[in-house]
Amino acid sequence: MIRSLRSISLGLILIQIGCTLITADQPPRITPGSDIKPAFAIPTIRERMIYLARQEWMLFGQPVADYTRQPPVLTYPSGTTISHETQAPFFSRVFLYWYTVSSLPMVGYEGEMRPWSGAFIVWLARSAGVPENDLPSTVLHWDYIEHTLSADKKARFIARNAKFYSPKPGDLLCAPREEGFMHKVNTFTRLRRGPYHCDIVVDRRPYELDLIGGNVLDAVSLTHAELDAHGYVLPNAERPWQVVIEQRDIESKP
Repeated sequence: MIRSLRSISLGLILIQIGCTLITADQPPRITPGSDIKPAFAIPTIRERMIYLARQEWMLFGQPVADYTRQPPVLTYPSGTTISHETQAPFFSRVFLYWYTVSSLPMVGYEGEMRPWSGAFIVWLARSAGVPENDLPSTVLHWDYIEHTLSADKKARFIARNAKFYSPKPGDLLCAPREEGFMHKVNTFTRLRRGPYHCDIVVDRRPYELDLIGGNVLDAVSLTHAELDAHGYVLPNAERPWQVVIEQRDIESKP
């Protein structure tokens, strides 16, 4: 009987020690409003969108769109394989962008790939942690441009007139496309539903921006945009820039 009691006591002591060790090894739980901060710097949503854009650009072989040639062409680093949206490894990425933000068919009735530049931008936002109410899921640039045009002043994304707002990394730069529509939407005040193209600004230097966008000559490509002396983007024949969607670092609310 005494031996049994000793065995039970020893067992209870071991269990208590084990529980203490397990508790000691567990990291402290971080709750909203807690003073405990992570031991590493968490990138902001802006930074995550830029990182993701650069990641996808590198996966596509780092093509750069050269609009000084007619027709425009993609240039690649020496020794890099040319990428195209219909090649198997790149098609899988486009498939990911599209069906992350839409259930609509990605391939058209005649077997053509539908424009996916809008899906790419929204995929960047979703993957970086941007909630739906900040930037809606869509494959059409106009849907989120319209959303930002009517956004609250405290919103994460707000549409700005490209003539009077100087873009910074993490902002989106948008232009109407297709020649007939470009003539109709030739000022910020005449924006309306139709075909657009938007890129994300990933770097800025004096007089020049680096932009990355999807479906730029059938790839995720980098484009250079010229800035004037005041830092405003200069439109060109291929990209008559009209809208800067400013991204602000705010705390998202559910």
